[in-house]
Amino acid sequence: MPAVKVIENDASSKNVVTMRIVGRGGANVLIEFGHPNWLWRCCVRWPHLLSANNAYTIDNIHYIKNNVEPLLHGLLCPMELIDVSTDILRPILDTFISELDDEVVKVIKIKNLASKVATNLIQNDHLLKSYCSQNFQTILLELKPKWIYYDTNYCRNCTHNALKGRKTEYCYNQLLMNSLHLETMLIDYERYPVEFKVTILEYLRNASNVFRVLYELQKKLSENAIPIKNLRSIRDIKDELLLLMTLRDVTCFIEWNNAGNTLSVHIVDVDLKPKKKWTHWTKTQRRIESGKKVLHTSNK
Repeated sequence: MPAVKVIENDASSKNVVTMRIVGRGGANVLIEFGHPNWLWRCCVRWPHLLSANNAYTIDNIHYIKNNVEPLLHGLLCPMELIDVSTDILRPILDTFISELDDEVVKVIKIKNLASKVATNLIQNDHLLKSYCSQNFQTILLELKPKWIYYDTNYCRNCTHNALKGRKTEYCYNQLLMNSLHLETMLIDYERYPVEFKVTILEYLRNASNVFRVLYELQKKLSENAIPIKNLRSIRDIKDELLLLMTLRDVTCFIEWNNAGNTLSVHIVDVDLKPKKKWTHWTKTQRRIESGKKVLHTSNK
């Protein structure tokens, strides 16, 4: 979709600000408008009524703040709920929602984690994107660890990737068990600066790194949640399973800056899962269990 020019009036002049979509998922659009450090995240899960999307957004932000954020030890990307006039967003939302039946749009204002300088995309696959600046002075990794904990004798994530036809040679569970697995993950590993490698490998060996946090949370929740293969109806879906499925589907951003040799780590995509997805979960699980398994030699 092309960028939309929005004219803002003030007492002295007319200011033209560009509103543009910078990301699109199955349920949300990310909009940049007025400030490059922040994005507006609008729910478009229900294509007929804005009010339905607004109601979900309110429930979602309460869920994130009350149920998810306390578990993540400061790793959650900064975000807040704001009201935006429907007239401002109408040029974009008209494309996704047929009836804009509320005067305001419930928007999650979220920190823009895309680097302003690390814009050169050097690796791009389903589970990992790597960006760098000129001379690798800044590096941004966008990572999707998915099911980093599994209680089967096969790797659930790698088995699912194989089922989808993804030829992924690395595994976040393996990275958790052996930080040197990073060399397998990053294409052209030798191009990355030594300082970056030393810093991120030290971080990965730390017991409080983002992957360890997700692993422990998934493990604890798995012990109390009903296994997906045992689901028989939507009534079987309890809070523990919804939270577990949220934490199995997050995205992590790790940014390294040569100036100060610092790492910045955030987690995003922590939305409340709709209960109606249980049929998709069970169908996928049946396909995984009936297919070829991917095993690893290390402990799960």
